[in-house]
Amino acid sequence: MENYNDFLQRISYQQTELQIRDGDFTPNERVFQKVAPENSFKAFFGDTVVFDLPKKVKKAIYPILDKLYEKCPECFCQRLNENTMHMTLHDLNASDNLNEIACDVFSNEIKLLEVLAKNPVEHHKIKMKTNFIVNMVDTSLVLTLVPIDEDEWNKLQALYDMINEVRVCGYPFLTPHITLAYFNYNGFDKSSSDKLKKVVTSLNEKLDLEIHLDTKKLYYQKFVSMNEYINIFRLAE
Repeated sequence: MENYNDFLQRISYQQTELQIRDGDFTPNERVFQKVAPENSFKAFFGDTVVFDLPKKVKKAIYPILDKLYEKCPECFCQRLNENTMHMTLHDLNASDNLNEIACDVFSNEIKLLEVLAKNPVEHHKIKMKTNFIVNMVDTSLVLTLVPIDEDEWNKLQALYDMINEVRVCGYPFLTPHITLAYFNYNGFDKSSSDKLKKVVTSLNEKLDLEIHLDTKKLYYQKFVSMNEYINIFRLAE
């Protein structure tokens, strides 16, 4: 289990200026699984555990997308719907081929119900604050979040560890974030990259939002694209 200080040290690379390569930008190949060449979202299947966000938080964050798509539309694919915005707690399975993961997804749902039967999730809130808009491995721009103190971090990490009993995550540590936009399938040139850096720096300088994650809005979800999520059940009653 990662402690709070180690977490803060791990994310210390995050800063006001967007970290993106100089020159022309080519996205991570993971984008190609989720986005079509014409920049619409492709069919992409899987399951996950996420915190849905309060409407007022979505209303506060969505203007960031307005600015990104107003100033740098060529940098991104199809826009994410406001109602899909969430903070991922723990990814489970994902693939552009449903047949490859259908059995695992079914198994995940059963295992999660068994875990919850033994360790019910109590109703509580976790206090977070916005950190920075960052480049997530050349796949997307995300808004990272940080628990306000060690107690809040421990609450979040305990939930993550519980879901890890269902399926060990493909990456070793939790990096709380809200996905804002996936990059353009075809990439973009240096002038757009430079422009994007300026826009993100300006946005980061104004970020100051506290977000309360509520376990009554913690859902096991299935998805059919990165813009279409279905709530299956809530983890806390």
